[in-house]
Amino acid sequence: MAPGLERDRQVAQLQARVAELESQLQEALDAARRDPLTGLYNRAGLAEAWWAVQGNYKLALLDLDGFKAVNDTYGHAAGDAVLTAISASLCGYPIAARLGGDELVVIGRMPGGPDRWWPVPLPVPGAPVLHVTATVGMTDVVPGDLATTLLRADAAMYRAKRAAKGSLVAYDPSMDDRPVHPRPRVRLRDRLSDQEAA
Repeated sequence: MAPGLERDRQVAQLQARVAELESQLQEALDAARRDPLTGLYNRAGLAEAWWAVQGNYKLALLDLDGFKAVNDTYGHAAGDAVLTAISASLCGYPIAARLGGDELVVIGRMPGGPDRWWPVPLPVPGAPVLHVTATVGMTDVVPGDLATTLLRADAAMYRAKRAAKGSLVAYDPSMDDRPVHPRPRVRLRDRLSDQEAA
């Protein structure tokens, strides 16, 4: 083979290998941002996708009601089926993520809030179609501040849990913001003095 043709062949092989490695790297990066069960963003993916959040979006934090009982009664395959079915229904939102366990997040324009009820057939012989509900806390996004937005949605969600399963509560600073009182600082010397006096 002529030297020029051999060089062209080697260059083509190297280019093909580089393209293959770049594709593998992109797949690995995508996998690192996604929940392996549901395909939704994980926490890292949500943090990276936050740049696309618009100021008129809302964030809803969904906590599936009775999810532990599903696992305990029908097994983890049934729990996985619940998570994958509900997650598939959330893919229409601009951003959807699974934070872990049965906590899901959706972000977008949703004046009435996200869905909170789903019929889910279970992959278990004789198991009924489950009617799964979610308790939801929702808040306006704080542009550039995912942590604060999640904290507000979390506070609203816990207030919703106290109200009723399957309910939706919007963040209200007058009800959900609680002042944090620092612990009194007790010096070790003062504590020893009190013990000696006793």
